[in-house]
Amino acid sequence: METRWDLSLIYDSFESKALHDDLNTIKSLISTAAKKYETYLDSPAEDSEKIEYHINLINQINSLILKLNSYVRLRKSIDEENEEAAAFEIDLQKVMPALNKINIPFLRYLNRIKQLDKVLCSTDILKEHEFIILDLKEQATHLLSDDMEKLLGEMQVTGSYAFEDLNKELTQQLLVDIKLDAGIQSMPLSVARNMAYAQSQELRKAAYQGELKAYRKIASASAACLNGIKGEAITIAKARGFSSPLDMTLTDSRVDKPTLDAMFGAIVDARPHFRRYLHKKASLLGHQGALPYYDLYAPMGHFDFHFTYEEARDFIVDTFAECSQHLAQFASKAFENGWIDMEPRDGKSRGSYCCNIHAIKESRIAINFTGTFYDITTLAHELGHGFHYECLNHQTILNTDYTMPMAEAASIFCQSLVTEKLLNNTTKENYFAILENDLMNFTQMLIEILARYTFETNLFERRKEGTIPVKELNQLLINAQTFAYGDGLSEEKHPYMWICKPHYYFPDFHFYNFPYPFALLFSKGLSSIYAEKKNDFAPIFEQMLTATGSNNVRDIFKILGYDSSDKSFYQNALQEIIKEIDNFCSL
Repeated sequence: METRWDLSLIYDSFESKALHDDLNTIKSLISTAAKKYETYLDSPAEDSEKIEYHINLINQINSLILKLNSYVRLRKSIDEENEEAAAFEIDLQKVMPALNKINIPFLRYLNRIKQLDKVLCSTDILKEHEFIILDLKEQATHLLSDDMEKLLGEMQVTGSYAFEDLNKELTQQLLVDIKLDAGIQSMPLSVARNMAYAQSQELRKAAYQGELKAYRKIASASAACLNGIKGEAITIAKARGFSSPLDMTLTDSRVDKPTLDAMFGAIVDARPHFRRYLHKKASLLGHQGALPYYDLYAPMGHFDFHFTYEEARDFIVDTFAECSQHLAQFASKAFENGWIDMEPRDGKSRGSYCCNIHAIKESRIAINFTGTFYDITTLAHELGHGFHYECLNHQTILNTDYTMPMAEAASIFCQSLVTEKLLNNTTKENYFAILENDLMNFTQMLIEILARYTFETNLFERRKEGTIPVKELNQLLINAQTFAYGDGLSEEKHPYMWICKPHYYFPDFHFYNFPYPFALLFSKGLSSIYAEKKNDFAPIFEQMLTATGSNNVRDIFKILGYDSSDKSFYQNALQEIIKEIDNFCSL
């Protein structure tokens, strides 16, 4: 069994003739099409011919771009100092702006077509890409004039993008002074924040107190960044014809507001159960009443697990086989065919990820495997991402582009399969540690995200009235945390969370938070369906995954037989988590 991945099916090296030929092909395709579009889109040619030409063109270009990008990412992840990868990445990035020379003229042309529905019925390729083409048509309705689009792009470079970079610089350079018995130690913010998971309660509390104090040094500058980015977003959303930045984000995510409201409504209803968990954790950690923020992520118990790589493979494949033979066969193929790079080593990046390469119909997975509980569940998670793509690889690349709310559907489900199997076949001590770790993560993904969504919603409403000072930003966040956590958290909350969370500063994607609870509850809903249907589940699961690239969320739910705006789906999904809370509180 291979323990390092094989990249030769992509490219042999950065000197590879095939690699440079592909880059030159992209440049040539864009250049030729841009010149052609100067007259072709206004020519007497049939609309079906023009649209089909563009769809075929973009499928070809995107497939090559993804192949090149994947190779760069994969090479960099196992050699972070790879100068060849860094240099080629710059060359590839230079190509990307040129895509606007064909995409924007095509969108404007598409917006002029009358009775587009009839045109889309005229050829097999257009029928196959009907959803994508209609989605492009919707995007076209929000375009500004060419001059305005150019001006906006130039202004964002010195506006929101500059503010994002400034806040990143501020947080990266911020030093936190932590007061310990041995004296005061200064360390980067990222190191101090990681101490939230330290074994020592004294260290967790000292890091938390030092962190809050340190933010005062950069709070005014970060507030200026946040106000600038959110103010710009309000202006852009209005100019593009959206009712709000949230409306703009939901459109990009293919989610409607009733679906979002149903999901968050179910989470709001479930808050008392999470507060029971927080009170129980507080009690076990020696607190009277509510849990202070610095102990929210405190580790509890310990995992007495160790898997060899071969044992992990067998456990995962056997577990997957109980659900789906196709899923198990895919996992076996990934293990045996050199798709997984599992060895920790110098120069390899931390963390894990799955990279799907449409051009070769395969995936590659990176993980730093040491045999822990986290490693085996993370490996199952990444294999879930790979299987999601396995179900899509017969589609054109345009029909594989699923949005963030659907991105974790298979991965969290596969991780849950393995976690549940481990829970059912382990010691009492391991059971407690796994259960608490699960509930800690669920609380972060549901209750903490509810707080962040509430904060960002109120932030945008208040920003319409003018600039928001630091003191008010802090209060908005405390109010949001109080709403979400209630009496589960003590008065020691985190008023500066708006500074350290980078997603608040993304210029092009606001409300970055909601896809995470959606993904969790969707996958838990899948687990409920699996428990009910068992032998009939696999075909439905695969059909649903295949549909994620060319459907909106509401239509994906219909495949499963559910209404995405029905709160009962999310309430049923939450019951899976509430059972775990009941078990934890009874220990």
